[in-house]
Amino acid sequence: MRSAEHSPILRQLLTLGIPITIGGAVQTSYHLINAFWVGRLGADAVAVVSVCFPVILLLISLGSGLSLAGTILVAQYHGAKNTAQVNQTVAQCLIAMVLLAIVLTVVSFLAAPYILRTIGARDAVFDSALLYLRISLAGTVFLFLGAFYQAMLRGIGEARAPLRVILASVALNALLDPLLIFGWGPVPTLGVQGAACATVLTQCITAIAGIALMLRPRFGLRIRPRHLYPRWSGISRLARLGLPASLEQSMQALTVAAMTMLAARFDTVVLAAYGLVFRMLTFTIIPAFSLSMATSILVGQSLGASDSVRARRTALVSATANTSMMLLLAAVLFSFATPIVSVFVPGQPELIAQGALVLRIFSLSFPLSGLQLSLTGCFRGAGDTLTAMLLTVAGIWLVQLPAAYLLSRHTPLGADGLWWAGFIASCVGTVVAILYFRSARWMRAVQSGPVAAPGKNA
Repeated sequence: MRSAEHSPILRQLLTLGIPITIGGAVQTSYHLINAFWVGRLGADAVAVVSVCFPVILLLISLGSGLSLAGTILVAQYHGAKNTAQVNQTVAQCLIAMVLLAIVLTVVSFLAAPYILRTIGARDAVFDSALLYLRISLAGTVFLFLGAFYQAMLRGIGEARAPLRVILASVALNALLDPLLIFGWGPVPTLGVQGAACATVLTQCITAIAGIALMLRPRFGLRIRPRHLYPRWSGISRLARLGLPASLEQSMQALTVAAMTMLAARFDTVVLAAYGLVFRMLTFTIIPAFSLSMATSILVGQSLGASDSVRARRTALVSATANTSMMLLLAAVLFSFATPIVSVFVPGQPELIAQGALVLRIFSLSFPLSGLQLSLTGCFRGAGDTLTAMLLTVAGIWLVQLPAAYLLSRHTPLGADGLWWAGFIASCVGTVVAILYFRSARWMRAVQSGPVAAPGKNA
């Protein structure tokens, strides 16, 4: 009987999660495509991208909080059949994300030299890294707009619609990368900077096409001119939900920055291996993040319709599926780590050996991460983004980074201690998430949340 009840939920999770996975995988392939071509330029070029990646990831994290808040509110209002509030939320989320992107672009462009020095960029790569980072920052607005249109469509349960735009954008990026990195005919050779230029150009085209797609009549998102005036009550509501989510994602990005700083204390091979493997992991863990996002959407819609039983059941089905999937993925990565890494840095045996070791250690935490992601996705769907943020912050600042410092600096593990710290943090975080889920306190967030009664269509 229970398996019959769970089957429709699993189908809904997969219906949402598979398109999100494909879209996320295709988008993350920007980084893998860059890594593939930049890897042909040598360890210094890989180090340039590695040292800039945490900064770019931090910007993505800050924007993802607002887009996630928009997804949660749109899902809850959609579940409550309040079309007027759906449209209003979409418009206010657009305004908030554009304003945030402009502020972050200006601040980070000016602070770029200090940021790179703080991370630990060596003199040999500093100038090239600074130029690469500033080129990348020029695409922040387009990056945020790309996240915006996907988040809004997902909130109403349309996860498949953006796929064609995403697929076309990555195909364009795959063509532009080698063209701008190595040059051809009248196109000059830009080296590692060409990868940044290719990504920014692709992000611009994707943002325009994606918003045009979102506003098609068949999705029912009708943004009128009156919606585009800032309403601080709506923006503050997004901020209350989005700020914890942004901080959570930012803490994860800062973890990458802190780990990069710790790895930079060793040689260039360790730094390059960490940057390369982390970019690979951002691709391989996408299915777990996608199922977590699908969980947030379905839990939000269920609680918006006042069905707490289905919300809890959704979380349990998601947790089982995510843990199983990530266990299988971990086995594949652990078994084939060396050939996987060698694809990206051929002919560099020392870097291949170090990267394979890092990949094997990180893969051990995958099943735990899958379980934790499903549960935190449930918390976010209920509007309890604060707890999800606190779990992440505690795991990073109280467990992972202290363990990484102690194990790498004061034990014979050396650089390997950096990677084992992540496994320890995953164990602790998963146990805490399970205990909080069992307490059912996360359901209180939606009971005092913003979901209004159904209204007329806007």
